[in-house]
Amino acid sequence: MQPGLHGATLMQNTAKGIPMTIDMHAHFVPEPMAEVLRKRRDAPWIEAMPDGTERIHLPIGALEFGDDYSDMAGRIAFMDERGVDRQVLSFPGLFGLDSRPATEAAPLLSLFNDEVAAVSRTCPDRFTGLAALPFADMDRAVAELRRGCTELGLAGAILPNNAFLSIAEAEKLRPLFEAGNELGVHFFIHPGRRPDQVPAAGDAVPASPFADLVFARQALDVQASVAHATATLLFSDFLDDYSNVTVHMANLGGTLPMVIERMEHVAETRGIEGDRPMSRTKRLHVDCSSLGGRSLELAVSIFGADRIVMGTDCPIFSTDWTLAAIRDARIDDTDRHAILHGNAERLLEL
Repeated sequence: MQPGLHGATLMQNTAKGIPMTIDMHAHFVPEPMAEVLRKRRDAPWIEAMPDGTERIHLPIGALEFGDDYSDMAGRIAFMDERGVDRQVLSFPGLFGLDSRPATEAAPLLSLFNDEVAAVSRTCPDRFTGLAALPFADMDRAVAELRRGCTELGLAGAILPNNAFLSIAEAEKLRPLFEAGNELGVHFFIHPGRRPDQVPAAGDAVPASPFADLVFARQALDVQASVAHATATLLFSDFLDDYSNVTVHMANLGGTLPMVIERMEHVAETRGIEGDRPMSRTKRLHVDCSSLGGRSLELAVSIFGADRIVMGTDCPIFSTDWTLAAIRDARIDDTDRHAILHGNAERLLEL
């Protein structure tokens, strides 16, 4: 692939009135990394199925695994068909590799960082890379962030949502935010576990905690945990010292847009001192991954369109779904274009 290889298609889409988009929430598993995962038997690992397909086993559950994770020429063709200008690529947090012991995880994550940097250098007009970090060893995580951003040209890093479920847990990541503030990076907070949530060697893989309606309860659980992490960063002073860091949260901030007005009501009726919840919603950005048009309308009313970026969770979730949600949401075209590209351009300083 050469830089600008598909620029003609992008120009054609622009001429047709298809707005260009920046996908801030997309994932990548380079083929050299996939080859290593095929040899593992602890999550994440890739299993060959009898019918010739593959599945990747996660800490809980499994997903189909195919070329759409690794084939970036195919990815560009896919993006061109949908008018997607750029993807910001990360290693999926829910795969759980970044929470494994650092001696196990660090070499693989460094391999990912080298590979995503190579993709970004080859197609700088189409891809931006975020580093994956070994969170079980904070010194190594900081060193890899520095290597990724200063030597490899990555824009920042993906961080696990569960590291922000309380202020006490967030405090453990201050060394990363201090380094990030010095470097001027972007942090993407994505559902994922902390190192202390990894089972000990030899322990059974945890079963789903839900006895019934698993697909529905898991969706509720993920959104609730995202909301807790969003609340930590919005309503505490954690981010106050890091004006040179930008942050965006996956999944529209979880369920927080649904309940922030209730928080406001509680604060008022109970005489809680300090800033009201609604006054603090401008402190970070959220992406619209996996949500629909009605959810997006609510998020615009709570956060403001200037705080929302497009995210698809490609290839795990549907890019077409997200594009349709943005297209069909009852918002004006100025807000729509801000979500599709304007806000991300500012975050990434494009």
